[in-house]
Amino acid sequence: MATELKKIGNSEFEVKYTIKGDELKTAKDKALKVLAGRVQLKGFRKGKAPIELAKDHISPMDLANQTINEAINPAYQEILKEHKIRPIAQPQVDCTSYKENEIVLSFKIVTEPEVTLGEYKNVNIPFEKVTVTKAETDAAVNKLLEDSAELTLKEGKAEMGDTVVFDFKGYINGKEFDGGSADNYSLVLGSNQFVPGFEDQLVGVTAESKKDVIVTFPEQYIKELAGKEAKFVCMVHEVKTKVVPTLDDEFVKSLSIEGVNTVDELRKHEETSLLSRKTNEAKNRQFTNLLNKVIETSTLEIPERLIQSEANSLKQQTIDQITQNGLTYEQYKEITGMDDKTLEQSYRDNALTRLKEYLVLNKIGQVEHLTITRADVDAYYANISKQYGMKVEDVKKALGANEQNIISNLYQNKIEQFLIANNLEEKKQAAKKEAAPKEEAKKASAKKASTSTKKTTTKK
Repeated sequence: MATELKKIGNSEFEVKYTIKGDELKTAKDKALKVLAGRVQLKGFRKGKAPIELAKDHISPMDLANQTINEAINPAYQEILKEHKIRPIAQPQVDCTSYKENEIVLSFKIVTEPEVTLGEYKNVNIPFEKVTVTKAETDAAVNKLLEDSAELTLKEGKAEMGDTVVFDFKGYINGKEFDGGSADNYSLVLGSNQFVPGFEDQLVGVTAESKKDVIVTFPEQYIKELAGKEAKFVCMVHEVKTKVVPTLDDEFVKSLSIEGVNTVDELRKHEETSLLSRKTNEAKNRQFTNLLNKVIETSTLEIPERLIQSEANSLKQQTIDQITQNGLTYEQYKEITGMDDKTLEQSYRDNALTRLKEYLVLNKIGQVEHLTITRADVDAYYANISKQYGMKVEDVKKALGANEQNIISNLYQNKIEQFLIANNLEEKKQAAKKEAAPKEEAKKASAKKASTSTKKTTTKK
């Protein structure tokens, strides 16, 4: 075994590994055994023929490829051990030379990128003050009423906000097109589910009536339909309207919110919920700004191959999501108006942002020696059991298989909490809270002393 290490880029190395002698013989023997297991010879069950007989039926090319495959992992482990390399991704492996008595493999290895942290303590990122207005509280209460509304059949004409249940078939130039028809479709007029102009034309329809709807598809749409005029033949079955309940104590009780039984209590509950949500959003924005500030002052060497790998992963996630929604990637590009170049740049930019955030946070965790203990994991399970009213043992059974992900998330959370706690604004607030009781005690003491002095003076 002989290795040669060379740096070829940011945190990326190429290692040449030469295999010969006993190491090469071991790899060939393993390869021969694997390939012999696939050989079917007359008089023997598949894979049971003696290797000496089976090897005559194995092609030299197959043997060479399998030998290389058998040699890769042992060679890779030796490289990591010898050069003390910490890889962050799977290596790229090539066979640069194959001879009867020698194989040379080339490993391109991406290691954990170099990160030089800037200032991450005492960074001053203020917390945005949040409030809840009466209008916001009213809107939240009204949404509860809308969500609790019941649909009832309507004998009159459909209006905006009503639900129309209908069949439709779409035609372009007199021919029905794919994806342009449905039966018993429920459409809320004004929800903008369909192309512009479609829902407007259903205003005024009645149950058991027919309506032809003429629309023109937008220019930014699926190529087969973009800019084309279509006629939809609609057979209306039902028109339904919402009956919104009255806001009173009876309605409030029907919501079954613990400790909330009156309209005033409901308003207070919604106001508190809104304030909590807006506070969490403000905290997230504060943390994002804090992390961005730390990243700005830090230096990172991120290998191009790692950026591209992350970008490819983001692209695949997008494709999977699009496919689940019944579209192709080409249709997605047509609808969004983005070409391959624009999308690829977007994936790359997002990949770079995600990698910077991950690497900087992890570096802070390493420098500050932050760890997740067994007690941390058990506390997480205990919190879940309390939250869902389950036994801790049952929670562990349900989530145990994902414990590594849980530990990873807990670790990230611990780093984030450390960063927030060391934000200068957070320290100021903590100092105020700590000083408040002392200040109150000081004032009380001064007041007591003043009262005592007055009493003494009165006695004189």
